[in-house]
Amino acid sequence: MLGKAALMPLAIVNKVLLARCLGPGLFGAYVIFLRICDLAGIFSLLGTKTLTVKLIGIAAGEKDWGLLKGTLSSIFKIVLASSVGTVLLIWLIRQPLCLKIFKSPDLFRMLIFCAGVIPLQNYLALTIETYKGLQDIKTASFLPVLQQLIFFILLSLLILGSAATIQNVLLALTAGLFFAPLAGLLIFAKRVKGWPSKRVGTNDILADSLPMLVTSGVVLLMTSTDVYVLGIFSNAVQVGIYGVASSLASVTFLSGNVINQVIPAMIAHFNAKKDLHNLKYVTRYATTISAMVSVPVFLFLFLFGRNILAVLFGPQYTNGAAALSFLILGQMVNTLTGSCDYFLQMTGLHVVFMKISIFSGLLNLALNIILVQHFGKEGVAASTAFSLVVQNSLSVLVVHRKTGIWTFASLEIMFQVLKLLKRRLFF
Repeated sequence: MLGKAALMPLAIVNKVLLARCLGPGLFGAYVIFLRICDLAGIFSLLGTKTLTVKLIGIAAGEKDWGLLKGTLSSIFKIVLASSVGTVLLIWLIRQPLCLKIFKSPDLFRMLIFCAGVIPLQNYLALTIETYKGLQDIKTASFLPVLQQLIFFILLSLLILGSAATIQNVLLALTAGLFFAPLAGLLIFAKRVKGWPSKRVGTNDILADSLPMLVTSGVVLLMTSTDVYVLGIFSNAVQVGIYGVASSLASVTFLSGNVINQVIPAMIAHFNAKKDLHNLKYVTRYATTISAMVSVPVFLFLFLFGRNILAVLFGPQYTNGAAALSFLILGQMVNTLTGSCDYFLQMTGLHVVFMKISIFSGLLNLALNIILVQHFGKEGVAASTAFSLVVQNSLSVLVVHRKTGIWTFASLEIMFQVLKLLKRRLFF
């Protein structure tokens, strides 16, 4: 909780600084650049991000340190090779991608930084997931905070020195992505020193990870389709305004992000032990706690979104208030339905979730293309929120059908928590 409480304000402050110093147009190109890196990063991870939590959680639960070390060694080698290949592919298609599809010369100048950003963000993601699998939540939460903190310090120095060009901003971003995983890997190296290492074949890892790659890719594509479609059918200014609204809407899912630091490894652990009682309990309890935290935030943003956009980012971004309302509605449903996506992936139902994700992704793409041409960024926001609701609803139903467990928030558990809080506060 403390990690996310530190991370979210830092991330928002960095977005505020960038939005104000770059302006909507250049900030919009920066948002598209980040989404390209995110999508390229997911595909170059080859599904190993989610698989890392699962395999490390199981190996740590069985105290098989040799298997744990061998698994990580193989995963990191796979990701290094795929990251290099992905960077080369982007470099080859950068001209038509930037100048013909997104029509942004600014984006063309930014894409050279993919060579550093994509591999580094992949290693940061794998390092974080490793600590999640070990249930070392403190370190897993510390690393993204460190990355954002380094970025904030360097960005502040650039702004104070009147040197906040887009090239210097991207250098600052790359520096944060370099030092954060480096710190995590150094800490981990001390822990595993002296551990034996079992050989784990890459084919074994890829057999499990590739279905997760499709799922992860479709999920990220679904969450990024809005920016891509808006960038293609509109312009960078509208993307910049929409990007600010999207960043603010993500605050609604803060508690869900906190829960997802812990719950995947626990789901994998209890499922491996066939402990359905604890599996059900921790899943619904976590979702209920998350919902109780999110509802007040949701209401505040929904009622005062326009004012918040004006105060934080500037009056030029208030045009994103309607898009913000749609997006936070989608995020609220995402919170109330709980970790249904992780549940499916951690319990051997990742292929089913892959199918759900593909359907939702295609629905999202179709709705985005149709609605953006009539309603602009508001249509994009509405279709994105609706598709997220569809995906989570289908996932909840499949989890219940396959396991008999509901993942969404429980009123009964909420009342139990409130009674406990009342006793703690007044007695």
